[in-house]
Amino acid sequence: MMAAERLDLLLHGFLSRFFAIPARQPALGAVTFAQMRVLWTLERLDPATPGRIAVRLGIGSPATTEIVERLVRAGYVQRTHSDEDRRRILLRLSLKGRRLVEEFRSSRQSRLRKLVSRLKGDDVRRMSRALESLNDIISRSNGG
Repeated sequence: MMAAERLDLLLHGFLSRFFAIPARQPALGAVTFAQMRVLWTLERLDPATPGRIAVRLGIGSPATTEIVERLVRAGYVQRTHSDEDRRRILLRLSLKGRRLVEEFRSSRQSRLRKLVSRLKGDDVRRMSRALESLNDIISRSNGG
């Protein structure tokens, strides 16, 4: 098996198991992973248009519209019109959405701390360096 294939399998397995449970915990709002991705994106881009979110996440406009609509109905996202162009829709996290993102981050960090505490120090340092390198490569290849 090639290194990239092995890494893909390892990352997919880890990320699937790591993110699957907390995103659906009732205390965290019972949202899907796709919805959490939109909320995380909005946190970074706030405000953003639905089109910008679709491009950022690499998903189609219809899927983005459906996800956003559910988040608006649930009170996690606020939809407004641009002051410059009333036809342009802007999305922002609501206070409820911001709280959900913060609670999810806290839960995720707590879970990660527990997992990392079971690793040896050298393993943590190697993994950190490798992830930093991969993040740098991705940032450069995506234009920052």
